[in-house]
Amino acid sequence: MSAPVRDRFRAAVMVIAPVVLLTAFLYHPYVPGPAPTPEAIAPLVEADTAHWAMVHLLTIVAFALFVLAFQALRGLLRNAGEERWSSFAFPLVIVGLVLLAGLPAIEMAVAAAVQAGVDTVAMLEAVQPWFLTLLVSGSIAFVLGALAFAMGIARSGIMGRPMTAVVTAAVIVMAVAVAAPPFAFFYVLGVASIVAFWPLAWQAVRSGARTGTGTSAGAAGADRAAGTPTAPRPRAAEDRSALRNLVRWSQHH
Repeated sequence: MSAPVRDRFRAAVMVIAPVVLLTAFLYHPYVPGPAPTPEAIAPLVEADTAHWAMVHLLTIVAFALFVLAFQALRGLLRNAGEERWSSFAFPLVIVGLVLLAGLPAIEMAVAAAVQAGVDTVAMLEAVQPWFLTLLVSGSIAFVLGALAFAMGIARSGIMGRPMTAVVTAAVIVMAVAVAAPPFAFFYVLGVASIVAFWPLAWQAVRSGARTGTGTSAGAAGADRAAGTPTAPRPRAAEDRSALRNLVRWSQHH
């Protein structure tokens, strides 16, 4: 895969992943209260189990896309020469996203159990210890990885100073939103991910354009330096052909 194509793929992932995540949160029924409880969640599950399952499946897809988005960010920082922070930020973020993806998977299982006739509150209380274990461990890993990525972005200088400050702040807000218990912070997470990744996507497109131009110019320069013959321009070939015809005509006359 050429560098320009790779950078366009990175940009596409960094644009799509935040949109899918925010769509999943907007599609999710709003959970009131400072922290979700089985009593608050049970009516939402029972109202439409298919909706509950689908929105959490979409959330898993969004987390999978974010793995690719953070991989693209890691590539951008590595190309810019930033290895100190992003080298261990990426594994932490991946571990965090994998653990957090277990939460919507549990919610899908709850929806299936409720549809089969299981008591909703009892089911939610039964899975709550596992839910909290995944939530706490995944949040810690993601927060540490996101903060390390924020430091890497700030130190890399891949964008101008104002935009670097905006993107760094947005990544920090993402970390805070993941750790905050109220459901409303999921909306903050979705918006912050757009603010963080869309400028990075544009930077990836610009980097790919510069790389493609530089590669073409470098290849042409290398051919000239090595003395490699190049194909004649059509006009030059026509001029030489006319000159040869003129010489032949003069020899015969």
